[in-house]
Amino acid sequence: MGKGVRIAVLLVIAIVAGIGLASAYDADNPWTGTVQWTIPSDTSFTVTFAGSQTQVNFNAAGQDDTLIEPDGQDASSNTPIITIENTGNLNLEFTCNLTSSKPSWATIKVSDEPDHTTATEFDTTAVVINASVAPGDSTPMYLWSNVTNAPSGTTTRTLQINSAAA
Repeated sequence: MGKGVRIAVLLVIAIVAGIGLASAYDADNPWTGTVQWTIPSDTSFTVTFAGSQTQVNFNAAGQDDTLIEPDGQDASSNTPIITIENTGNLNLEFTCNLTSSKPSWATIKVSDEPDHTTATEFDTTAVVINASVAPGDSTPMYLWSNVTNAPSGTTTRTLQINSAAA
């Protein structure tokens, strides 16, 4: 069989196979298929500190002190230490935690309200700051700490703020 004949035979087979696929569906046997929508999930956010602050600094008056506000925060005038803005496209829940255990002589509490009585104590387990923040909106983050018989010097821990779809 010549090369031209082989090409013609293959062309006829391809056409017949294509017709077979196209004619497999009719009024009694309609084509069905999947329609898919892909919506991006953006849980991004920004963190802005009060004034010129770049971290959370609790400066106690002594070894025993209560309701210490971090530098830059002034709950009495509704100035949180941190403002978290939802820059994503979903309602977001914001949580926070420390990445390693706090010192035994300290407590730390968080709230999205300037009233310390609404605050939740936390450590390495994440606690909710705000359960649902709409895209483009923000939430304040107020912090307080108590220290009891704290040693002098500086102790640091890493604060982590997390986002998840609400």
